Amino acid sequence: MDVPTARGALPLIGHGADLWFRPTEFIAGMNELGPLVRFRPGLHPSYLVTDPGLLHHLLVTGARDFVKGRLTDTAGPQLGVSLVMDMHVEGLTPSAAHRRHRRAIQPAFHPERLAARTALVARVTRHRLAHWRPGLRLRLEKELLALSNEVNALVFCGEPAAAVAGPLAGVQRNLVPGLYWRSVAPRWTDSLPVPGTGGFLRARARLRAALRAALHERRTDPRRDDGDVLTALARARYADDGSGLDDEQIVHELVFYLIAAAHGIGDILPWVFHELAAHPDVERRLHDELDTVLAGDDVNAEHLPQLVYTRRVLCEALRLYPPVWLLARRALEAVELGGVPLPAGTELVFSAYGMHRHPRHHTDPLRFDPDRWLPERAALLPRCAYVPFGTGPRKCIGDRLSMHQMLTVVATVATHWRLRAVPGSRPHPSARIFLSPRSIEMICAPRVSRR
Repeated sequence: MDVPTARGALPLIGHGADLWFRPTEFIAGMNELGPLVRFRPGLHPSYLVTDPGLLHHLLVTGARDFVKGRLTDTAGPQLGVSLVMDMHVEGLTPSAAHRRHRRAIQPAFHPERLAARTALVARVTRHRLAHWRPGLRLRLEKELLALSNEVNALVFCGEPAAAVAGPLAGVQRNLVPGLYWRSVAPRWTDSLPVPGTGGFLRARARLRAALRAALHERRTDPRRDDGDVLTALARARYADDGSGLDDEQIVHELVFYLIAAAHGIGDILPWVFHELAAHPDVERRLHDELDTVLAGDDVNAEHLPQLVYTRRVLCEALRLYPPVWLLARRALEAVELGGVPLPAGTELVFSAYGMHRHPRHHTDPLRFDPDRWLPERAALLPRCAYVPFGTGPRKCIGDRLSMHQMLTVVATVATHWRLRAVPGSRPHPSARIFLSPRSIEMICAPRVSRR
């Protein structure tokens, strides 16, 4: 198979300018070129996978032939090696080392532990809503990111969480610009200074110190269990030798989880309320479901499976605005993908954003349509045409946690408030390490349940 090449590469930097200044347009624009497209983020070529069948091989059937690529390489030195990175264990292949580690920490994300945190998430959300007033104008992405930090500090670290939420916000402010630059810039720029590095290092040190203090409390009181992830990690054991995670490994895991988890409530839900305001029929159906299922009560774990339309709204927002929008793999040895021979070390990139907007796989892809997730319609999609949390052995370990949290927050907010767009505001996604909303300005309007 002939592999097409993306147009517009420049000397030395290749398509680096496209990836920095218009990343989503550049990536989605390659859909029309072919199932596998060559491009250059610097001097050396990478390949974008735009076909769901090839992506399924990359992530599932042929997953053992690949390791995480440059996008993840850059995160290791910044965050510390965790589940999302490729861990080195003497005598084990990368896939076997990953499987061993994932099995040890999987109990921290057990559905029963997640369900037990629903009331906590609802309580923190109601507390955040207490300062909302009719007519209040919000920068919704900032408001919900602050809520996300509060929620996740509690879910991951237990009580009290204020010591974690503050430095977590500082890490987020400083991490994204530099980390994305390291990910897409040519390798010959690796030695250049990146703005924000000093602020990131200081915030990371504060966050790690807060996590070490919380972990020390668990070590000194092993009977304590707030239902949080930190406690479960402190008790985790590897099946092969019974050993546990050391303190620094737990801190590295939590730093990554906290940063990643923020982008459910913080990045997806602003788009949910933006789309509800733009589609009154969708908003009415969601409100009707909440009024019927909750019947005036606060949302709890038993309600979540009944919120089927609300879940479809979330799935559609994840289709159009997947926070983890760009990821990579690297071939461990010479492989063949779609009939194309690729040497060892080849960098392969895939984009949930581009795949989710591919017109060959998603009818009218720019239309916000929650009913495309009705079971009979969703069943027609090719495997890997929808991958907001990835798939295969390296699928996001926190996917169910994220959906639990988002459903709880949407149900809590939408029960009491309608959010209206500020006239003339122009929200847009900003694509760096995460796809984050910008300038979603909305006005609070109280809502009374019809039941």
